Amino acid sequence: MRRLVISLSVVVVLLVGIIATLGRGAMAQEATPSAMTQHPLVGTWIVDRHPDDPTEIPTYNVITADGGIIDPTVGAAGVWEATGPTTANFTLTGTIAEVGGYFLVHGSVTVDAGGGTATAAYSGTLFAADGTILDPEAQDTARYTRLTVEPQGTEGPLAGFPVWTPASAATPAP
Repeated sequence: MRRLVISLSVVVVLLVGIIATLGRGAMAQEATPSAMTQHPLVGTWIVDRHPDDPTEIPTYNVITADGGIIDPTVGAAGVWEATGPTTANFTLTGTIAEVGGYFLVHGSVTVDAGGGTATAAYSGTLFAADGTILDPEAQDTARYTRLTVEPQGTEGPLAGFPVWTPASAATPAP
């Protein structure tokens, strides 16, 4: 009889321990901050990197809730962090096979009150594979327009997409 009581006591202690451990794990997941998920920068943006240059082709930035940035147009990836309710800093980088190097962009972005547009001040530098600076830091301002869902059958250009003149069309051949 004594063995049965001891065995039951051990089982009860193990069950209480397991339940307590499972409860803490669930509470830890529920307590994970979701501030970045709610940040207005999260989403897909059309980016006009040089608004004053009519030949500059627009690009895209996909800003993820886990702190990532993807620019599929130029094959770049990066990270961002919130600095305020509508502001963030970012770092973006990508390789350029043609020059045997990579670019590095640092910036800060502010999303407007409506959440549909944003402005970024940024600087970018081009490096050789060995770290030599190929093109020194250049600073500029970019305009962001949030990409939104358009209903099927919508005609006309994409809302908010900047108009540009491709460089080949800007200078006529002799």
